[in-house]
Amino acid sequence: MKTKEQTATFNPQAKTKWTRSHRKEGKCFFSSMYVVSMADKPRDNGRLHPLIEARSYGTGNMNTCCLWAFGTGPNGTCTQGSGQAGGYGYHRPSEAMAQAIRNAGFTLSRDIGGVGEEAMREALLAMAKALKIKKPAIVEAYQ
Repeated sequence: MKTKEQTATFNPQAKTKWTRSHRKEGKCFFSSMYVVSMADKPRDNGRLHPLIEARSYGTGNMNTCCLWAFGTGPNGTCTQGSGQAGGYGYHRPSEAMAQAIRNAGFTLSRDIGGVGEEAMREALLAMAKALKIKKPAIVEAYQ
């Protein structure tokens, strides 16, 4: 049974929520997902720059996610959001990302909280489509 494609909408007037303590570089940073545009010409010594960036951090009992969308929305404005998830028995990184996405002003057609990594990728691609990013591709990095 084929599921309906994930879609996203962006509200540039939405009040965003960012919690600085959700950033954990040097403590427990463990993965990041970037959306780049394969239609963009590389800049700065041949590098592609992320248009959407999601960093996931985790410990044994807590996961957090920080999300940025760069140069998007009206007049190239940026947005950011963060989220966290604790407890056991579900996929905490996707729940943390779901909160970060909502807190950055996006609404998804399907909740990704607790569902897994593939749902996280689908959400990022849906956000890219909502922001009219041409030829989006996901780059993943793990530490």
